[in-house]
Amino acid sequence: MWVKVVLALLFCLMIAGAFHFAQPQESVETKSSAKSERSLTLLTWNIGYAELEDDTRAHTKDFPAIAEAILKADPDAVALQELTGREQLHVLLGLLQGRYRGDVAQQGQGDRFEAILVKDTRATFTPVSIGSRYALGATFRLQNDGPQIILLSAHADAFNAARRRSYTEGLMDWAQARMRSTEVFIAGDFNFELKASNETNLYTDDVKHDSESYSYILRNFRDLGRNAGDTAINDRRIDYVFGPTRFQRPRRAEVLRDAAVGRMDHWPLLVEVSL
Repeated sequence: MWVKVVLALLFCLMIAGAFHFAQPQESVETKSSAKSERSLTLLTWNIGYAELEDDTRAHTKDFPAIAEAILKADPDAVALQELTGREQLHVLLGLLQGRYRGDVAQQGQGDRFEAILVKDTRATFTPVSIGSRYALGATFRLQNDGPQIILLSAHADAFNAARRRSYTEGLMDWAQARMRSTEVFIAGDFNFELKASNETNLYTDDVKHDSESYSYILRNFRDLGRNAGDTAINDRRIDYVFGPTRFQRPRRAEVLRDAAVGRMDHWPLLVEVSL
């Protein structure tokens, strides 16, 4: 009888030992997986108004709502378009409770500015000259030992497809020169009209040019918000986040349709990828 008792005790000890030694290994694997699953969240938003308004640039009175939407989404970096200048940037940074630093692009031929907000306090900002327009680049890291990331905030011409094509080519030249050593993302309002049915919106003069411009980007980048849906009124998908082709599918791609206020004609596009 005592032999059976001893065997039963030994069996229980074996099970307990196996469970005990398996636990640390599972914990290490979980931690390793969590570390490798570090994500990057980007948001792009044209915060200007519809063309029917007297001033279609961003309106400062909307900034508390814009800041609230950004804080709620909590992206690592934000690409903005159609600010009136640096003064508006400072107002927005103040409303964001010190969680972001940012910059605006240099002024080109127009009267509106691209901007970028980044959580990384060591981020650097670079104006990108493309013809008569300026985009803005931000270089940052999510972690000290993480990969270097560049985000470009871009805004292509709203009414001329040939100028959009020229702008896209210049943007790609700048980005491709940095792709080998850096994770490059491009976000903004490209105003591409890729559906012939949208010609009646009068926002474009040549769908063929836009199709070629879009295809040119896709040679080296992936359209990460492709399945998120329309980003502007009149069923238009004209705001994009492009990233390296190795990102086959984003963890999240969503148009935040409850974020627009006033007479904005765009909704923010939020994209999250695993690094």
